[in-house]
Amino acid sequence: MVRVYLTEITEISEAEGKGAAYARERQSAAARRLLMLALEKEYPESAGAFRTEQVVKDERGKPYLAGYPDIHISLSHSGRLAACAVGKKPVGVDVELRKMRQNRERVARKLHAAEQEWLAARAEEEQEKAFYDLWVRKESFLKATGEGLRLALDSFCTVGDELWTCGLYSGTAERVRQNSGDSAYFIRQYELAGGRYSLAVCSEETDFVEEPVWLSAEREF
Repeated sequence: MVRVYLTEITEISEAEGKGAAYARERQSAAARRLLMLALEKEYPESAGAFRTEQVVKDERGKPYLAGYPDIHISLSHSGRLAACAVGKKPVGVDVELRKMRQNRERVARKLHAAEQEWLAARAEEEQEKAFYDLWVRKESFLKATGEGLRLALDSFCTVGDELWTCGLYSGTAERVRQNSGDSAYFIRQYELAGGRYSLAVCSEETDFVEEPVWLSAEREF
């Protein structure tokens, strides 16, 4: 089963006035601390063995846990939230703070035709939420495959086989439609309280935790 964990980055307020680079550093550090806590919960028999420096990246930039090839991980952060996912197969997680995005329409034009149609069908007041909900689905798939933005955004579709009955908000896992690739990937969307963030997870696994687990990741390792 794919497990998903979240934490609020309380120290992000300290980054105000210190620049974007400093804020990203704090966000990244919180995400790694969250992962360590998640791993201790998932693998209590190995508690104390995991270290933040074991999180490294492969040649394509995909993070992995050095020394543990059977544990697949993914990290994400945005605004005051950090997220991580842990699974037995390749996994990708993405969390995004919804904010006004000037290039939203330009990005939308690069999506799969069915996704553009789904987005265009949303009411005007739902557009921002719908865009970010769709974007975290796209990003989680790109992370799970390890391809990142090297993969064309219109080469895969995340709104399901049946456009108007897709499980975007149903709480079920939807299979990603791809133009290429042998592996099947599935996406699970999560609704977060407060309505400010979008969250999705993608994996070759079909079983996802029902709700993310919130942890406090303030302490240093």
